[in-house]
Amino acid sequence: MAGKPKRSTFRTRLEDMVTTLRNDIVAGKLQPGDFLPSELTLAEQFQLSKNSVRKGLEALLDQEMIEKAPRIGTRVVGTGRNEKLTLKFGYYPTLALEANLLELVEKFQQQHSHIAVQMIPLSNSYFSQNAKDAMERDALDLITLNTQNYETVTQTGAVSDILEPLERKNGTYTFLSGPFTKDSHLYVQPFIFSPIVLCYNRDHFKEAAWPEPDSSWRWNDVQTAALALTQKHDRIGILFHLQSINRWPLFLLQNKVVFERDQHGKLIFNNENFRKAMQTSLGLFEGMNPDTVYMSENDSDAERFFLQQKTSMIVTSYYSLNHLRNAEFAYDIAPLPYSLEAKTQLLIIGLAVIKSSKHKEAAQTMLDFLVSNETQLHIRKTTLTIPSVKTAAEWIGEETLARPSRFFMYRDIIPTFSFYTDMNVTFHELETMRHILKLYWARLDDFETVCRQLENSL
Repeated sequence: MAGKPKRSTFRTRLEDMVTTLRNDIVAGKLQPGDFLPSELTLAEQFQLSKNSVRKGLEALLDQEMIEKAPRIGTRVVGTGRNEKLTLKFGYYPTLALEANLLELVEKFQQQHSHIAVQMIPLSNSYFSQNAKDAMERDALDLITLNTQNYETVTQTGAVSDILEPLERKNGTYTFLSGPFTKDSHLYVQPFIFSPIVLCYNRDHFKEAAWPEPDSSWRWNDVQTAALALTQKHDRIGILFHLQSINRWPLFLLQNKVVFERDQHGKLIFNNENFRKAMQTSLGLFEGMNPDTVYMSENDSDAERFFLQQKTSMIVTSYYSLNHLRNAEFAYDIAPLPYSLEAKTQLLIIGLAVIKSSKHKEAAQTMLDFLVSNETQLHIRKTTLTIPSVKTAAEWIGEETLARPSRFFMYRDIIPTFSFYTDMNVTFHELETMRHILKLYWARLDDFETVCRQLENSL
Protein backbone atom coordinates (compact mmCIF):
# COMPACT_ATOMS: atom_id res chain seq x y z
CA MET A 1 0.00 0.00 0.00
CA ALA A 2 1.36 3.37 -1.04
CA GLY A 3 0.28 5.11 2.21
CA LYS A 4 1.57 2.42 4.55
CA PRO A 5 4.40 3.73 6.80
CA LYS A 6 7.76 2.04 6.36
CA ARG A 7 8.84 -0.50 8.95
CA SER A 8 11.88 1.66 9.73
CA THR A 9 9.55 4.53 10.67
CA PHE A 10 7.86 2.40 13.32
CA ARG A 11 11.25 1.27 14.59
CA THR A 12 12.51 4.87 14.81
CA ARG A 13 9.41 5.99 16.68
CA LEU A 14 9.64 3.06 19.05
CA GLU A 15 13.31 3.74 19.76
CA ASP A 16 12.45 7.40 20.30
CA MET A 17 9.82 6.50 22.88
CA VAL A 18 12.08 4.10 24.78
CA THR A 19 15.03 6.52 24.70
CA THR A 20 12.87 9.44 25.86
CA LEU A 21 11.41 7.51 28.79
CA ARG A 22 14.79 6.06 29.76
CA ASN A 23 16.47 9.48 29.67
CA ASP A 24 13.65 11.07 31.68
CA ILE A 25 14.13 8.40 34.36
CA VAL A 26 17.93 8.63 34.35
CA ALA A 27 17.91 12.44 34.41
CA GLY A 28 15.41 12.45 37.27
CA LYS A 29 12.50 14.00 35.38
CA LEU A 30 10.57 10.86 36.22
CA GLN A 31 11.17 9.93 39.86
CA PRO A 32 10.67 6.53 41.53
CA GLY A 33 6.97 6.25 42.34
CA ASP A 34 5.86 8.42 39.42
CA PHE A 35 3.47 6.87 36.91
CA LEU A 36 4.13 6.90 33.19
CA PRO A 37 1.48 8.31 30.85
CA SER A 38 -1.10 5.72 29.81
CA GLU A 39 -0.39 3.40 26.90
CA LEU A 40 -2.99 5.27 24.87
CA THR A 41 -1.31 8.61 25.61
CA LEU A 42 2.10 7.23 24.68
CA ALA A 43 0.68 5.75 21.48
CA GLU A 44 -0.71 9.15 20.47
CA GLN A 45 2.44 11.03 21.50
CA PHE A 46 4.83 8.82 19.52
CA GLN A 47 2.38 7.81 16.76
CA LEU A 48 2.58 4.11 17.63
CA SER A 49 0.10 1.32 18.07
CA LYS A 50 -0.71 0.14 21.58
CA ASN A 51 1.06 -3.14 20.81
CA SER A 52 4.23 -1.23 19.85
CA VAL A 53 4.02 0.81 23.06
CA ARG A 54 3.73 -2.40 25.12
CA LYS A 55 6.77 -3.81 23.30
CA GLY A 56 8.79 -0.71 24.16
CA LEU A 57 7.72 -0.81 27.80
CA GLU A 58 8.84 -4.43 28.00
CA ALA A 59 12.42 -3.25 27.36
CA LEU A 60 12.20 -0.91 30.36
CA LEU A 61 10.62 -3.66 32.45
CA ASP A 62 13.53 -5.96 31.60
CA GLN A 63 15.94 -3.29 32.80
CA GLU A 64 13.93 -2.99 36.06
CA MET A 65 13.35 0.71 35.47
CA ILE A 66 9.55 0.41 35.65
CA GLU A 67 6.96 -2.00 37.07
CA LYS A 68 3.37 -2.80 36.28
CA ALA A 69 0.83 -1.90 38.93
CA PRO A 70 -2.33 -3.94 38.13
CA ARG A 71 -5.38 -1.80 37.39
CA ILE A 72 -3.36 1.34 38.20
CA GLY A 73 -0.68 1.84 35.57
CA THR A 74 3.06 1.67 34.96
CA ARG A 75 5.20 2.98 37.79
CA VAL A 76 8.83 4.15 37.77
CA VAL A 77 11.16 2.07 39.94
CA GLY A 78 14.48 3.79 39.25
CA THR A 79 17.52 3.41 37.05
CA GLY A 80 17.40 -0.34 37.75
CA ARG A 81 19.97 -2.46 35.98
CA ASN A 82 20.60 0.32 33.50
CA GLU A 83 24.30 1.23 33.35
CA LYS A 84 25.38 4.62 34.59
CA LEU A 85 24.92 7.39 32.09
CA THR A 86 28.28 8.96 31.25
CA LEU A 87 28.07 12.72 30.79
CA LYS A 88 31.02 14.34 29.05
CA PHE A 89 31.72 17.81 30.39
CA GLY A 90 34.22 20.05 28.57
CA TYR A 91 35.58 22.59 31.05
CA TYR A 92 38.27 25.22 31.53
CA PRO A 93 40.87 23.73 33.93
CA THR A 94 41.20 27.10 35.69
CA LEU A 95 37.66 26.61 37.04
CA ALA A 96 39.00 24.03 39.46
CA LEU A 97 40.41 26.98 41.41
CA GLU A 98 38.13 29.81 40.30
CA ALA A 99 34.84 28.05 41.07
CA ASN A 100 35.87 24.91 42.99
CA LEU A 101 34.38 23.11 40.00
CA LEU A 102 35.69 19.62 40.78
CA GLU A 103 34.12 19.82 44.23
CA LEU A 104 30.82 20.92 42.67
CA VAL A 105 30.91 18.02 40.21
CA GLU A 106 31.46 15.61 43.09
CA LYS A 107 28.44 17.05 44.89
CA PHE A 108 26.37 16.67 41.73
CA GLN A 109 27.33 13.01 41.35
CA GLN A 110 26.42 12.33 44.97
CA GLN A 111 22.94 13.68 44.29
CA HIS A 112 22.66 11.91 40.91
CA SER A 113 24.30 8.55 41.41
CA HIS A 114 23.06 7.33 38.02
CA ILE A 115 25.17 9.96 36.19
CA ALA A 116 28.94 9.56 35.87
CA VAL A 117 30.57 12.85 34.84
CA GLN A 118 33.64 12.55 32.63
CA MET A 119 35.61 15.78 32.84
CA ILE A 120 37.25 16.84 29.56
CA PRO A 121 39.75 19.69 30.08
CA LEU A 122 39.74 22.23 27.24
CA SER A 123 43.21 23.32 26.14
CA ASN A 124 44.02 26.81 24.86
CA SER A 125 44.11 25.44 21.32
CA TYR A 126 40.76 23.62 21.54
CA PHE A 127 38.84 26.44 19.89
CA SER A 128 41.50 27.16 17.28
CA GLN A 129 40.15 24.22 15.28
CA ASN A 130 36.61 23.77 13.99
CA ALA A 131 34.83 23.98 17.34
CA LYS A 132 31.66 22.23 16.15
CA ASP A 133 33.65 19.29 14.77
CA ALA A 134 35.79 19.13 17.92
CA MET A 135 32.77 18.99 20.22
CA GLU A 136 31.10 16.32 18.12
CA ARG A 137 34.34 14.34 17.84
CA ASP A 138 34.70 14.32 21.63
CA ALA A 139 30.96 13.65 22.05
CA LEU A 140 30.66 16.48 24.56
CA ASP A 141 27.31 16.94 26.28
CA LEU A 142 27.99 20.06 28.35
CA ILE A 143 30.65 22.74 27.91
CA THR A 144 31.93 25.91 29.57
CA LEU A 145 32.19 28.88 27.23
CA ASN A 146 33.46 32.41 27.66
CA THR A 147 32.41 35.20 25.30
CA GLN A 148 35.44 34.78 23.03
CA ASN A 149 35.03 31.03 22.63
CA TYR A 150 31.29 31.43 22.14
CA GLU A 151 32.02 33.71 19.20
CA THR A 152 34.49 31.16 17.81
CA VAL A 153 31.92 28.37 18.13
CA THR A 154 29.23 30.36 16.34
CA GLN A 155 31.57 31.16 13.46
CA THR A 156 31.61 27.46 12.51
CA GLY A 157 27.87 27.39 11.83
CA ALA A 158 24.48 28.64 12.96
CA VAL A 159 24.42 28.66 16.76
CA SER A 160 21.02 26.93 16.73
CA ASP A 161 22.68 23.97 14.99
CA ILE A 162 25.47 23.76 17.57
CA LEU A 163 23.99 24.65 20.96
CA GLU A 164 20.62 24.01 22.59
CA PRO A 165 18.49 27.06 23.40
CA LEU A 166 18.11 27.54 27.15
CA GLU A 167 15.55 29.01 29.48
CA ARG A 168 16.75 32.14 31.23
CA LYS A 169 17.34 31.64 34.93
CA ASN A 170 15.48 34.08 37.12
CA GLY A 171 17.76 36.05 39.40
CA THR A 172 20.81 36.10 37.14
CA TYR A 173 22.35 39.54 36.62
CA THR A 174 20.58 40.76 33.49
CA PHE A 175 23.70 42.25 31.86
CA LEU A 176 25.32 38.80 31.62
CA SER A 177 22.94 37.29 29.06
CA GLY A 178 23.36 39.72 26.18
CA PRO A 179 26.58 38.32 24.69
CA PHE A 180 25.08 34.81 24.64
CA THR A 181 21.74 35.73 23.06
CA LYS A 182 20.87 35.32 19.39
CA ASP A 183 17.46 36.06 17.88
CA SER A 184 16.01 36.38 21.39
CA HIS A 185 17.25 32.87 22.32
CA LEU A 186 19.79 32.27 25.09
CA TYR A 187 22.41 29.65 24.20
CA VAL A 188 24.86 29.96 27.10
CA GLN A 189 23.73 30.20 30.73
CA PRO A 190 25.95 32.65 32.67
CA PHE A 191 27.85 30.86 35.45
CA ILE A 192 30.44 33.28 36.88
CA PHE A 193 31.79 36.71 35.86
CA SER A 194 34.42 39.31 36.60
CA PRO A 195 35.44 42.82 35.56
CA ILE A 196 39.13 43.67 35.15
CA VAL A 197 40.30 45.60 38.23
CA LEU A 198 43.39 47.02 39.89
CA CYS A 199 44.73 45.00 42.84
CA TYR A 200 47.22 46.52 45.25
CA ASN A 201 49.27 45.71 48.35
CA ARG A 202 47.92 47.85 51.19
CA ASP A 203 51.04 47.33 53.31
CA HIS A 204 53.24 48.73 50.53
CA PHE A 205 51.05 51.83 50.22
CA LYS A 206 51.13 52.30 54.00
CA GLU A 207 54.93 51.99 54.11
CA ALA A 208 55.28 54.58 51.36
CA ALA A 209 52.67 56.85 53.01
CA TRP A 210 50.91 56.90 49.64
CA PRO A 211 47.11 57.27 49.26
CA GLU A 212 45.39 54.09 48.10
CA PRO A 213 43.82 53.94 44.61
CA ASP A 214 40.23 55.06 44.13
CA SER A 215 37.79 55.54 41.24
CA SER A 216 39.40 58.85 40.23
CA TRP A 217 42.75 57.28 39.33
CA ARG A 218 44.06 57.65 35.82
CA TRP A 219 47.03 55.85 34.32
CA ASN A 220 49.37 58.73 35.12
CA ASP A 221 48.40 58.26 38.80
CA VAL A 222 49.54 54.65 38.47
CA GLN A 223 52.86 55.79 37.02
CA THR A 224 53.45 58.24 39.86
CA ALA A 225 52.48 55.70 42.54
CA ALA A 226 54.65 52.99 40.96
CA LEU A 227 57.69 55.26 41.27
CA ALA A 228 56.97 55.89 44.95
CA LEU A 229 56.31 52.22 45.74
CA THR A 230 59.28 50.69 43.94
CA GLN A 231 62.21 49.44 45.98
CA LYS A 232 65.18 48.70 43.76
CA HIS A 233 66.30 45.07 43.73
CA ASP A 234 63.31 44.19 45.95
CA ARG A 235 60.01 45.05 44.29
CA ILE A 236 58.49 46.89 41.33
CA GLY A 237 55.58 49.29 41.39
CA ILE A 238 53.28 47.61 38.86
CA LEU A 239 53.18 44.44 36.82
CA PHE A 240 51.05 44.46 33.66
CA HIS A 241 50.64 41.77 31.01
CA LEU A 242 49.95 44.27 28.24
CA GLN A 243 49.63 41.72 25.42
CA SER A 244 46.83 39.75 27.09
CA ILE A 245 43.60 39.69 25.09
CA ASN A 246 41.84 40.78 28.30
CA ARG A 247 44.27 43.67 28.93
CA TRP A 248 45.34 45.71 25.89
CA PRO A 249 41.77 46.21 24.53
CA LEU A 250 41.08 48.12 27.75
CA PHE A 251 42.90 51.11 26.26
CA LEU A 252 40.69 50.95 23.17
CA LEU A 253 37.51 50.82 25.24
CA GLN A 254 38.65 53.69 27.46
CA ASN A 255 39.45 55.84 24.41
CA LYS A 256 36.01 55.27 22.84
CA VAL A 257 37.37 53.31 19.89
CA VAL A 258 34.66 52.06 17.54
CA PHE A 259 36.03 50.73 14.27
CA GLU A 260 34.32 51.59 11.02
CA ARG A 261 34.34 49.25 8.02
CA ASP A 262 34.57 49.89 4.32
CA GLN A 263 32.07 48.64 1.74
CA HIS A 264 33.79 45.23 1.77
CA GLY A 265 33.57 44.90 5.52
CA LYS A 266 37.29 45.52 6.14
CA LEU A 267 38.27 47.43 9.26
CA ILE A 268 39.39 51.04 8.82
CA PHE A 269 42.37 51.86 11.05
CA ASN A 270 42.72 55.54 10.17
CA ASN A 271 41.09 56.33 13.47
CA GLU A 272 42.32 59.09 15.78
CA ASN A 273 40.86 57.42 18.86
CA PHE A 274 42.72 54.24 17.95
CA ARG A 275 45.96 56.18 17.63
CA LYS A 276 45.48 57.81 21.04
CA ALA A 277 44.60 54.47 22.64
CA MET A 278 47.79 52.87 21.37
CA GLN A 279 49.86 55.86 22.48
CA THR A 280 48.35 55.50 25.96
CA SER A 281 49.15 51.77 26.11
CA LEU A 282 52.75 52.44 25.12
CA GLY A 283 53.04 55.57 27.24
CA LEU A 284 52.12 53.67 30.39
CA PHE A 285 55.58 52.10 30.23
CA GLU A 286 57.52 54.48 28.01
CA GLY A 287 57.97 57.25 30.55
CA MET A 288 58.61 55.00 33.51
CA ASN A 289 61.84 53.91 35.10
CA PRO A 290 62.50 50.26 34.10
CA ASP A 291 62.86 49.49 37.80
CA THR A 292 59.24 50.51 38.50
CA VAL A 293 57.35 48.42 35.96
CA TYR A 294 57.46 44.92 34.53
CA MET A 295 55.63 43.76 31.38
CA SER A 296 54.97 40.08 32.01
CA GLU A 297 54.75 37.30 29.43
CA ASN A 298 51.48 35.83 30.71
CA ASP A 299 48.60 36.61 33.04
CA SER A 300 49.71 34.16 35.74
CA ASP A 301 52.91 36.13 36.38
CA ALA A 302 50.88 38.90 37.95
CA GLU A 303 49.36 36.92 40.82
CA ARG A 304 52.58 34.95 41.39
CA PHE A 305 54.73 38.08 41.70
CA PHE A 306 52.06 39.81 43.78
CA LEU A 307 51.76 36.89 46.20
CA GLN A 308 55.55 37.02 46.69
CA GLN A 309 55.20 40.79 47.32
CA LYS A 310 57.53 41.48 44.40
CA THR A 311 55.07 43.96 42.90
CA SER A 312 52.78 46.48 44.57
CA MET A 313 50.04 46.68 41.91
CA ILE A 314 48.64 44.34 39.27
CA VAL A 315 45.83 44.47 36.74
CA THR A 316 43.76 41.35 37.33
CA SER A 317 40.28 39.82 37.65
CA TYR A 318 38.15 38.43 40.47
CA TYR A 319 38.84 34.99 38.98
CA SER A 320 42.57 35.38 39.53
CA LEU A 321 42.14 36.75 43.05
CA ASN A 322 41.66 33.10 44.01
CA HIS A 323 45.43 32.70 43.74
CA LEU A 324 45.62 35.09 46.69
CA ARG A 325 43.35 33.15 49.07
CA ASN A 326 46.26 32.42 51.40
CA ALA A 327 48.00 35.79 51.13
CA GLU A 328 49.73 36.69 54.39
CA PHE A 329 49.50 40.43 53.83
CA ALA A 330 46.74 42.99 53.41
CA TYR A 331 45.59 43.71 49.86
CA ASP A 332 42.57 45.29 48.24
CA ILE A 333 41.07 46.14 44.87
CA ALA A 334 40.08 49.37 43.15
CA PRO A 335 38.34 50.33 39.90
CA LEU A 336 40.58 50.11 36.87
CA PRO A 337 42.45 53.39 36.20
CA TYR A 338 41.40 55.05 32.96
CA SER A 339 42.52 57.46 30.27
CA LEU A 340 39.61 59.18 28.48
CA GLU A 341 36.61 57.34 29.93
CA ALA A 342 36.15 54.95 32.88
CA LYS A 343 35.66 51.56 31.23
CA THR A 344 36.65 48.02 32.04
CA GLN A 345 36.28 44.72 30.24
CA LEU A 346 33.72 42.25 31.55
CA LEU A 347 34.62 38.56 31.50
CA ILE A 348 31.87 35.95 31.61
CA ILE A 349 32.00 32.16 31.73
CA GLY A 350 28.80 30.27 31.01
CA LEU A 351 27.46 26.77 30.44
CA ALA A 352 25.98 25.36 27.23
CA VAL A 353 24.31 22.10 26.20
CA ILE A 354 25.66 20.65 22.96
CA LYS A 355 23.04 20.17 20.24
CA SER A 356 24.49 16.80 19.15
CA SER A 357 24.48 15.43 22.71
CA LYS A 358 22.76 12.09 23.25
CA HIS A 359 22.18 12.99 26.90
CA LYS A 360 20.63 16.45 26.71
CA GLU A 361 18.32 15.86 29.66
CA ALA A 362 21.21 14.86 31.92
CA ALA A 363 23.31 17.76 30.62
CA GLN A 364 20.48 20.17 31.40
CA THR A 365 20.13 18.62 34.86
CA MET A 366 23.79 19.30 35.57
CA LEU A 367 23.59 22.81 34.13
CA ASP A 368 20.60 23.55 36.37
CA PHE A 369 22.56 22.25 39.37
CA LEU A 370 25.56 24.49 38.64
CA VAL A 371 23.43 27.64 38.38
CA SER A 372 21.11 26.70 41.23
CA ASN A 373 20.90 29.13 44.15
CA GLU A 374 22.53 26.58 46.46
CA THR A 375 25.52 25.93 44.18
CA GLN A 376 25.97 29.61 43.35
CA LEU A 377 25.98 30.44 47.06
CA HIS A 378 28.63 27.76 47.59
CA ILE A 379 30.82 29.49 44.99
CA ARG A 380 30.31 32.83 46.75
CA LYS A 381 31.25 31.41 50.15
CA THR A 382 34.25 29.30 49.13
CA THR A 383 35.90 31.39 46.37
CA LEU A 384 36.66 35.01 45.51
CA THR A 385 34.75 34.65 42.23
CA ILE A 386 31.45 36.41 41.55
CA PRO A 387 28.60 33.96 40.82
CA SER A 388 26.02 34.89 38.19
CA VAL A 389 22.99 34.70 40.52
CA LYS A 390 22.51 38.10 42.16
CA THR A 391 21.26 36.95 45.57
CA ALA A 392 24.15 34.50 45.89
CA ALA A 393 26.75 37.04 44.74
CA GLU A 394 25.50 39.69 47.17
CA TRP A 395 25.13 37.34 50.14
CA ILE A 396 26.37 38.81 53.41
CA GLY A 397 27.24 36.50 56.28
CA GLU A 398 30.10 35.00 58.22
CA GLU A 399 33.07 34.77 55.87
CA THR A 400 35.38 31.76 55.80
CA LEU A 401 37.85 33.38 53.40
CA ALA A 402 39.88 36.54 53.78
CA ARG A 403 38.63 38.73 50.96
CA PRO A 404 39.28 42.30 49.85
CA SER A 405 37.38 44.88 51.87
CA ARG A 406 36.12 46.28 48.56
CA PHE A 407 34.90 42.93 47.30
CA PHE A 408 31.45 44.35 46.49
CA MET A 409 33.01 47.18 44.48
CA TYR A 410 31.87 45.47 41.26
CA ARG A 411 28.29 46.56 42.02
CA ASP A 412 29.31 50.22 41.89
CA ILE A 413 31.22 49.96 38.60
CA ILE A 414 28.59 48.06 36.60
CA PRO A 415 28.06 51.13 34.32
CA THR A 416 31.71 50.80 33.24
CA PHE A 417 31.39 47.16 32.12
CA SER A 418 32.17 46.76 28.43
CA PHE A 419 32.78 44.05 25.82
CA TYR A 420 35.22 43.98 22.92
CA THR A 421 32.20 43.68 20.63
CA ASP A 422 31.31 47.26 21.63
CA MET A 423 34.15 48.30 19.30
CA ASN A 424 32.56 46.64 16.24
CA VAL A 425 35.37 44.09 16.10
CA THR A 426 35.55 40.30 16.37
CA PHE A 427 37.73 38.24 18.67
CA HIS A 428 39.64 36.87 15.67
CA GLU A 429 40.35 40.41 14.45
CA LEU A 430 41.54 41.44 17.91
CA GLU A 431 43.88 38.46 18.05
CA THR A 432 45.35 39.32 14.64
CA MET A 433 45.77 42.93 15.74
CA ARG A 434 47.52 41.80 18.93
CA HIS A 435 50.16 39.81 17.05
CA ILE A 436 50.95 42.74 14.74
CA LEU A 437 50.95 45.30 17.56
CA LYS A 438 53.73 43.41 19.34
CA LEU A 439 56.15 45.20 17.02
CA TYR A 440 54.66 48.54 18.06
CA TRP A 441 54.93 47.78 21.78
CA ALA A 442 58.53 46.61 21.20
CA ARG A 443 59.18 49.99 19.50
CA LEU A 444 60.28 48.19 16.32
CA ASP A 445 57.51 49.73 14.17
CA ASP A 446 55.79 53.10 14.39
CA PHE A 447 52.02 53.52 14.42
CA GLU A 448 51.71 54.25 10.67
CA THR A 449 53.68 51.13 9.73
CA VAL A 450 51.59 48.98 12.05
CA CYS A 451 48.36 50.40 10.58
CA ARG A 452 49.46 49.46 7.06
CA GLN A 453 50.23 45.93 8.24
CA LEU A 454 46.84 45.74 9.94
CA GLU A 455 45.04 46.88 6.80
CA ASN A 456 46.86 44.25 4.71
CA SER A 457 46.23 41.49 7.23
CA LEU A 458 42.60 42.26 7.99
